[in-house]
Amino acid sequence: MYRALYRKWRPQRFADVVGQTAIVTALQNQISAGRIGHAYLFTGTRGTGKTTCAKIFAKAVNCLDTSSPDPCGECEICKGIDSGSVMDIIEMDAASNNGVDDIRDLRDEVAYLPSVCKYKVYIIDEVHMLSTAAFNALLKTMEEPPEHVIFILATTEVQKVPVTILSRCQRYDFTRITADDIAGRLLYVAGQEKIELDENAAQLIGRLADGAMRDALSILDTCAGVDNHVDEALVRRMAGVTDRGYLFEISDAIAAGDSVTALEKIAELRQQSVDMRRLCMELAGHYRNLMLCALPGGTSLLTGISPEEEAAYTQRRDFPQREAIRAVNAFGSALEKMSRGTDQRIELELAVFSLTQPETAAAPVIIQQPAPAAPAAPQAFASAPRAYTAAPPVQSAPSVVPPVVQPQSVPAAAPDDVPPPIDDDPPFLQPELKPAPQQTPAPVPPAPAAPAPRKAEPPRQAGPLEPFAFWPAVLADLEENDAMLISFLRGTRAYCDGKRVLFECSDAFRDYIRNNREVSKRLKETIYRVSRTKYSIGPYEEPKTDDTTAAVSLDETLHTMQALGVDLKIVDK
Repeated sequence: MYRALYRKWRPQRFADVVGQTAIVTALQNQISAGRIGHAYLFTGTRGTGKTTCAKIFAKAVNCLDTSSPDPCGECEICKGIDSGSVMDIIEMDAASNNGVDDIRDLRDEVAYLPSVCKYKVYIIDEVHMLSTAAFNALLKTMEEPPEHVIFILATTEVQKVPVTILSRCQRYDFTRITADDIAGRLLYVAGQEKIELDENAAQLIGRLADGAMRDALSILDTCAGVDNHVDEALVRRMAGVTDRGYLFEISDAIAAGDSVTALEKIAELRQQSVDMRRLCMELAGHYRNLMLCALPGGTSLLTGISPEEEAAYTQRRDFPQREAIRAVNAFGSALEKMSRGTDQRIELELAVFSLTQPETAAAPVIIQQPAPAAPAAPQAFASAPRAYTAAPPVQSAPSVVPPVVQPQSVPAAAPDDVPPPIDDDPPFLQPELKPAPQQTPAPVPPAPAAPAPRKAEPPRQAGPLEPFAFWPAVLADLEENDAMLISFLRGTRAYCDGKRVLFECSDAFRDYIRNNREVSKRLKETIYRVSRTKYSIGPYEEPKTDDTTAAVSLDETLHTMQALGVDLKIVDK
């Protein structure tokens, strides 16, 4: 059975890993020094070697040949791991096994010793797909795992992994592989597979792979299925990308303001089944290269281009940077709109047409607008000082400050001279500014008593116990935010009498919450966050039923028996 190239040529040793030198060196040093951690987190874009390095690391720590940090690939452990017969290396896909029950089963299995290996290695791929409950179930195990267990988590979206998990792992960020490194690896694989691969075609595949070695091998596999001689033209045809010569033709037409020629080129490429989104990305990268060429020494920043393309860019070194930046922004906006589901051809044509329109038509308007605004601004500000000058109370205001500081001054004159500042002050400051009027018949001091409406609300009266309507919402909040409390309160009921919330709980939890004020505080905060009302809390106890029947009085018994016709005689002894 034929195996795909990306599966057949997956690296089996650290030396075969491409573009991750720093990470490979760190892992090898840990193995050599025997300083192996209990949890690792590998993050990065697709196809950068996360799962591959995890498998190599799992073999290396269990390899019987300890002379090298690389797995030997010849011992029974290495061969067993490659064939899948060794069960101590567990690879788990979190995208399909993301429930809390799956993690609980894993947690139970961790306690068992490995069968043949030194370490049991759990490789959890796409770990960001785990649910919140699953992460909580995994947390304690990752914090204090057995000495024979190693966790390796791999993800492409590390921002979705809880910080509590991140803090317990050694994190390694896998970078995108450069186009040159991808091209070198492709040439080696093509030589081993007897595929005639041109160097220009390898460079093109490296650019199209966007840093992912797996994607590059898949493109090579597709092209080799058509023709054993893989050249640049075949790669462009199979990948649905345009010849870079068209990029220069389109940019030259846009620079000349010839929108018809530019749109005709796009229509021609579309007729050849060229992907419009890919063409838009290529055009954005093309104008980026034009922008870099205009910079001193910017040509050295160009990567993944042929010598012919470099010469073409050098000829356009005088391309206006302003136009290049404008084009990059236009095509970037078009790509964003394409992702929303709009017609890709229309968005690309609109971007090209807008670039062919001269920007100088709007430039004079922008330049002329500040000109009339400049004289208008001084006129507006010139009238303002006149208004302030005509108002003498503003100038006399500083003279009022010394009497406030010196109590010997006459306090009655200050309010008459400057009434606005006193009226603007808060009521509780006015008695301090004029203490003398407290002895005058005018009821000035009672005036501040006006804010007396601050009366304490009467305490809520306790009523009969009724089911607490907010309790399901409280449980839902605890389910999401407090795993400890919900483990005790899940499935319980609560009752409220207007002042207290009484909830069902075990005797152990009742004693625990009474002795732990922090837990009680968290529960009160949750109830307040849901109901927006402060309640006291306590355990709910079922009312005790008295099985003993109440004693019936003697008179009632006599009356009942007489009514039945019984002749009774009471004899005193």
